[in-house]
Amino acid sequence: MRRTYFSPRAACFISFEEVPPEKWRDQVVLPEIEPQKDKMLLYMGGKSYGSPQRPADSRFDKAQTKLYNEKHKRGETMTPLLEWNNVTVDFPFTAGKPLRALDEMSFSVAQGELVALVGPSGCGKTTALNVLAGQLTPRSGEVRLAGTPIEGALPCVGYISQKDTLLPWRSVLDNVALAMELRGVPKRQRREKAAALMAQMGLRGFEHSWPRELSGGMKKRAAIARVLAVEPAVLLMDEPFAPLDALTRQKLQDDILALWEQTGCTILYVTHDLTEAITLAGRVALMSARPGRIVREYPIDLPRPRRVMDVKFSPHFVELEETIWRDLERELKRGEGV
Repeated sequence: MRRTYFSPRAACFISFEEVPPEKWRDQVVLPEIEPQKDKMLLYMGGKSYGSPQRPADSRFDKAQTKLYNEKHKRGETMTPLLEWNNVTVDFPFTAGKPLRALDEMSFSVAQGELVALVGPSGCGKTTALNVLAGQLTPRSGEVRLAGTPIEGALPCVGYISQKDTLLPWRSVLDNVALAMELRGVPKRQRREKAAALMAQMGLRGFEHSWPRELSGGMKKRAAIARVLAVEPAVLLMDEPFAPLDALTRQKLQDDILALWEQTGCTILYVTHDLTEAITLAGRVALMSARPGRIVREYPIDLPRPRRVMDVKFSPHFVELEETIWRDLERELKRGEGV
């Protein structure tokens, strides 16, 4: 059965498995919902988050974001924007005892930072994002946004995953406008904003195309535009460009750098690619082998504004990559029991 997990508050799909069009009606998780109907009650892990026309209360709205940015620029001491405090997460396991994904993980991200999270496969990077996005409840510990404990998904957090999350029965324009529609934005306003974002992302002329008619890179741009439409203060990105070819991935990396420089949005970026992490981030955090926790952080002092081809062959870039790789290799061997 297809599982579609969508958070109208975080404006993101956590996972979406495509099925052939003739199977849509049979594969919908909730039998009373037809995929052809746009205004649907959407569920996250079986729990209803209520009517899509009723946005959740925001604990960190635009005015707070502006104030936080101003304090950050003045260098004032502030509570970190994002915090994991001794977070432990367990999952059910076939052997009868729980599988520990995160073990007392503590970490923080300041307002306006672009931080990359790297680590061995299966170490809990995505789990750390999902806890912050309000999609998982930790066994112990807590996560905070601007000092306030997070309970459920928040409207100021956007999430972009590596999977193709465009709805195949909606046009590209309507996909980009979906999160705004779920928040009750009037049709004309949301379509105008969606069209403007598509033009900004290089998708002008494809407004009435179907997702199947787009390349992988174009689909990813549309997914990014959909999240940007609700102006998130925090953007979580889980290996968003992993399935793409090298040239497309590099172009989108440049797009993310430009986006971050223009908006000052706080970005937490999960990747397996050290080159990508160093190119994008101002700080790289290394996670241990499972159960995951932060074992070391690396400030990335390459000059900004950056573009991928301007930095990746510099001697300092190579030095940073070698340093992080040596530590990552130790964690890989520890995870393999070597």
